[in-house]
Amino acid sequence: MEISTAVKKAIRYSVVQNILKHYQCPDTCGAHCCSKGQIHFFEDEVKVLTVLDQEKAKNITNDGLSAGLYQMNAPCSFLNTSGRCDAYNSRPTVCGMYPFKVNTSGTTLGLQPCPIGFLIIRDFAEWIIDTFSKSGVSDEEKTRIKEEWQKNVDSYEAELVDFHFKPVLKEMQIPFDELEMLSMFLSSKKAKNS
Repeated sequence: MEISTAVKKAIRYSVVQNILKHYQCPDTCGAHCCSKGQIHFFEDEVKVLTVLDQEKAKNITNDGLSAGLYQMNAPCSFLNTSGRCDAYNSRPTVCGMYPFKVNTSGTTLGLQPCPIGFLIIRDFAEWIIDTFSKSGVSDEEKTRIKEEWQKNVDSYEAELVDFHFKPVLKEMQIPFDELEMLSMFLSSKKAKNS
């Protein structure tokens, strides 16, 4: 089994894809995820990118990294002049996850503050509030949860302002189990709106 396949299974990649299919980067997106910082790849992903465009893949290195792990300093050489990915259908795991980010907890994924990340957090908060509104908790507890999540959304929205210029970003952590529930919530919400 290739390392990227094993990692995708461990981080619930298919669930993340089921969530992300409900969102689209706005036309105003500056592709900051691809044009700032570093982009990491697994060895099998580098091979795929090299087949797609050997010249662009030359910017991928593994200097000072663990065996089988590679990186490219941004901007990504596969980013075209219109700010979109020329390797989109074969994009690496990290690119397919964004704005979700793997962390060291092993139980959660971080959510980066970008326009899509904000929409996901807003929907996540709606799911949490909806779930508690249907539960047997007291009205006071329901109000407290609603206020708490509104503060979370407001805080995340504030982090969104000029997020691409900040050296350190505040991420919201979402447990793996709740990712699956969010995915189901989004699918049912879409079905209701259709």
